Amino acid sequence: MSNMVKILEILSDDDIQWLLSMGMEEHLEPETMIIKEGEFTEAVYIVLEGLLGVFVSASGYKQVATIGAGEIIGEMSYLENEPTSAAVIAIEPSILLSISKDALDNRINSDPTFGNRLYRGIGTAISQRLRKAMSRIEFILAQLEIAKKFPIETSE
Repeated sequence: MSNMVKILEILSDDDIQWLLSMGMEEHLEPETMIIKEGEFTEAVYIVLEGLLGVFVSASGYKQVATIGAGEIIGEMSYLENEPTSAAVIAIEPSILLSISKDALDNRINSDPTFGNRLYRGIGTAISQRLRKAMSRIEFILAQLEIAKKFPIETSE
């Protein structure tokens, strides 16, 4: 399981009960695509169990991240009202809680403090993902610097 802050830790017990009552549980088999890159989603998902892979076309659809229990997906598209930036595929049997964007919007409009907690949770999750990605980029750049100093000679 990921060490990222879980969105459920930031929400109140009432918020979680509301999400559970409004959400639909989805059971996924490995290799099931949950989100297709470049499309709009109608829901935000919280991973209850399992492991998901994040794939982007710019990498040749190689896996660039892993999402585990307690984490949220579809949040960037929800916040920006833009198409998704990556594909998300189940790596192992997984259970997701799907909450429609309309239900979230209605709850936020009727309970702004819920919106505050939700946005804080999403913001924290995105911030931690960015920190993790920056750490990986720093590692890759360091490896490139080492490779420049000690190039591998090829025989022709």
